[in-house]
Amino acid sequence: MLLRGTAIVSLLTLVSRILGFVRDLLVARLLGASLFADAFFVAFRIPNLLRSFAAEGALTSAFIPVFSSALSHGKDEAQRAFKRIATFVICLTSILTIVGIIFLPEVISIIAPGFRDDPDKRALVERLGRIMLPYIIFVSLVALLNAALNTLKVFGASAWAQVIMNLVLIVGAVCAIPFEPEKATLILAVSVLVGGLVQVVAQIPACRKAGLSPGLSSNVASPEVREVIRLMLPATVGASVYQLNIFISTLLASLLVEGSVSWLFYADRVSQFPIGIFSVALASVLLPTLANASASADKARFDTVLSDSLRFTSFVIIPMATGLWLLATPLTSLLFERGAFDHHATLMTASAIQALALGLWSTSCHSMVVRAFMARKDTITPTLIGVVSLLIYVSSALALMGPIAESPSHTASLISSLQRLVVQVIPLNEVRGHVGLALASSIAATTSLTLAIIIHASRSGAFPWRPFIRSTLQAVGAAGCMALVVSLCTPFEAPAIVSCSVGAVLGAVSYCLASVCLRSEEMKATLSLFKRLVARA
Repeated sequence: MLLRGTAIVSLLTLVSRILGFVRDLLVARLLGASLFADAFFVAFRIPNLLRSFAAEGALTSAFIPVFSSALSHGKDEAQRAFKRIATFVICLTSILTIVGIIFLPEVISIIAPGFRDDPDKRALVERLGRIMLPYIIFVSLVALLNAALNTLKVFGASAWAQVIMNLVLIVGAVCAIPFEPEKATLILAVSVLVGGLVQVVAQIPACRKAGLSPGLSSNVASPEVREVIRLMLPATVGASVYQLNIFISTLLASLLVEGSVSWLFYADRVSQFPIGIFSVALASVLLPTLANASASADKARFDTVLSDSLRFTSFVIIPMATGLWLLATPLTSLLFERGAFDHHATLMTASAIQALALGLWSTSCHSMVVRAFMARKDTITPTLIGVVSLLIYVSSALALMGPIAESPSHTASLISSLQRLVVQVIPLNEVRGHVGLALASSIAATTSLTLAIIIHASRSGAFPWRPFIRSTLQAVGAAGCMALVVSLCTPFEAPAIVSCSVGAVLGAVSYCLASVCLRSEEMKATLSLFKRLVARA
């Protein structure tokens, strides 16, 4: 069930990601790494940040264990719990939206102080932010519906909704082509809002299939809501560390040379592709599976499911991260280098992709271990890990980003002072600019995984770590063989599409062959699954 659900979500997510890259390609062609692009990405990060803090990440981790408990008492009880929690979510996100709109100028000053000296850019961010802030309501409902459907073993609805949303955004980007950059940016912002609404509507058929009737309840102070709030409060920090790193990265990048925000955004989009295709899909299926095992006190099943998820994460993510590192430049050129996105932007984005690739495995494995804590209704431990990871990120970023641009803002002055203090303690200022910020994210991800594994190992007793370690070492060895083949045989001087195609094929074939030679259990399971699919076809 775990691998089947992951396969369904991964396939739909792959389609969504491909459409997402088409969308990003159109945005890059329209705006490049210009003032308008920086303004759009900063404005879009505001509702995404609020979503991560108060809704999607924290909500999912708090909702699934509560919903699973209600489901154990019958479908009717689960239905009532869902309606009560959904009403609470709508109220919470509506309040956040209103507060965000009122205090938007102050929010922009905090997350992008470097925009203070450019009134036109600041005004544009405010206009875009007010349009897109209600997006948090829609995307939070999507997260809630997806969590409920996954618990009811109906997989893929959320990924399908994202496919439809990306189609809406692509249509918006195409409609924006004839317009000047400012109007085109506003059209993109409206498309985000419309896409969020479409995502919610797209969930309705799956809800009917699962016997779930979305609706509202007047009882928002029920025990289920109070339990969700209790779990959400610490999970707000613990489950949102990655987005918080992005937020701080945006703040720091806004103090660097123009284009830094956009380079990091495009690099993050590329580096998130393997995580979105596999890790997020697996994690979305893993949490309800672990929650059910925990509710039934089935430790053997709990450990087996978690161990399997970690093994396959290493098997899939390590070669993908290696491929991103090797093909960063031709891949960026293929995806984005056209229109206003020039070769300099390609090189800057590719260097950030390589730095982010170093942390992909840690980020993916960390999300699996964190699901084990959440399934047992422990949201405090991920919070503590998140706080430590955040401190590591900030320290590393200040040490690695190099000198910041001069700015009269209080935030910039404070950051400059902190930077001088950190560099005295951690003299690692050889890496400069946005690449240093990307590398700091990878350092923080590795720290998070290390802490999570240590804590889980101390509590889990006889957990089967050996299969995970063996699979990871085998994946590293096979990826090393892959890197050697790709480095020696890929025509990097050829057009980007040729380099990427040849490199991808050589990488996939060499990794699979090396895995077979190393007797990888994950490779055997993958081949077995492929044979069954071919036989059914």
